[in-house]
Amino acid sequence: MNDKIYIDNLAKDNGFSVVGITTVKNSYFIQSQLDEFIKNKFHGSLKWIKDKKDIRKSPEKLWPDAKSAIVFGFNYGPKNNPLSELNNKNSGYVAVYARRKDYHDVLKGRLKQISSKLVSKYKSKVKVFVDTAPLMEKPIAHKAGIGWQGKHSNLVSRKYGSWLLLGVILIDKYLSVEEVHNNNCGSCSECINICPTKAIIEPYKLDARKCISYLTIEYKKQIPLKYRKHIGNRIFGCDDCLAVCPWNNFAVEVNDVKLNENLKINLIPLIQWLSLDDKEFRVLTSGTTIKRTGYIRMMRNCLIAAGNSSNRSLVPSIKKFLNSDNEILRGASIWALKQLISTVDFAKLKNIYCISEKNLNVKKEWLRKK
Repeated sequence: MNDKIYIDNLAKDNGFSVVGITTVKNSYFIQSQLDEFIKNKFHGSLKWIKDKKDIRKSPEKLWPDAKSAIVFGFNYGPKNNPLSELNNKNSGYVAVYARRKDYHDVLKGRLKQISSKLVSKYKSKVKVFVDTAPLMEKPIAHKAGIGWQGKHSNLVSRKYGSWLLLGVILIDKYLSVEEVHNNNCGSCSECINICPTKAIIEPYKLDARKCISYLTIEYKKQIPLKYRKHIGNRIFGCDDCLAVCPWNNFAVEVNDVKLNENLKINLIPLIQWLSLDDKEFRVLTSGTTIKRTGYIRMMRNCLIAAGNSSNRSLVPSIKKFLNSDNEILRGASIWALKQLISTVDFAKLKNIYCISEKNLNVKKEWLRKK
């Protein structure tokens, strides 16, 4: 049995949808793209991308003994196109990948089971990675023949569209490799056109600083004013560029007991989110990737979404955050209230709270004219 057939069988036995094999050497082109991304500061506040730039350039820099990279893809395609859910302004939209158990833990556990068999068969050493190490998984997956990087910079597959989670096993043995997958985006630019914040600045180039996924999940400060309206009801991530991809017309729905969608975590009413304290938040999001973002950022996002809801019944839930110990939540609540209440009512609150506010950024929220 050759390497590919053996590893294909291991992948299927452990619930993976697709697998590919490639060398650990990334091309100069891929490395130069990373340099350009960092030079333009498209990584935003993700300092670890810059700090570990040289390691990220090629898997062999992460582990010098590595000879081959085995890339596993897990299909997490939703039952229905999620774009229609953005119309539910009174509820919080959660990215499709986060509507299930934390995939890091589930997929890493499966890859470790596969690794033990690889070690036994090939008498080799291996290392397992699931989105937690300085690896450029998408270019490696492209090289391994799983798909190609689309104009939105995410991986696209003929069979699974844009809905693939990736895991990588590095092994200190040369294995037979796959051919690079052709780019099949053609003249299509739907992912570029749909992006609410124009984060895809040109085909294949993403400015993460503008990306709603980055802003709602990774960014720790107050969300810049110019992006708040565009966030809509998205409280954790954004799927627009993925969901609009025409290749999703050929995608199949995921069917995996451990990683099926938990629809209870998506489209929870904003009034329910805003009622949570930190402990209740941790209980609700236990076992999901949402918990990693933390209470402060999630409540910030929910307040922005509430401001976009046009729902005045949320005003009492928003007002309580004016007394928060956290300046980000105070600032977000001010903006949200300004979207929902009259100028007169806002002025009354301003007269009460602004005079005693010590944080300059929060004061600016009170003093904004728009």
